[in-house]
Amino acid sequence: MTWTRVLGARLRASGLCALSMIAASAAGADGSDPVPVPPLPSGLDAGLHEMFLDIKPDGQMTYARFRFVAPEVAGEDAPDFEARVRDLEFLCNTFALPRVEATPEPVDRIVISLADRAIPFGQSDPDVTQFFEVFSIRDDVCIWEEF
Repeated sequence: MTWTRVLGARLRASGLCALSMIAASAAGADGSDPVPVPPLPSGLDAGLHEMFLDIKPDGQMTYARFRFVAPEVAGEDAPDFEARVRDLEFLCNTFALPRVEATPEPVDRIVISLADRAIPFGQSDPDVTQFFEVFSIRDDVCIWEEF
């Protein structure tokens, strides 16, 4: 898996097994089946929206961002905080970490986001419910970086 520079400090993967192609497949943009995301511990079904590398402007940290959509994450019957954290940890360990470990580029943190609908990265929308958490990687495990 290789990474190519797109839009300044954001990188997207390229090549046959690259993250950008997987991300395009996730939305069905290339006509293929979406990338399967395992059912979450809370019972929610999530779909992959996009994934990319984000190098911070100081060049000190590289984040792998994995953005998921699960319409049921918002509303009256939405999972509580603890269930959402378990879902985000699960997505980090079972979906994001294997992909990060498969690339030679160093990644310092993984960011997992889960929203009730897709929104462009970096934009806000008061009608969108979105949760995100940052994880460090130690001993091949995602460690939640609570703030």
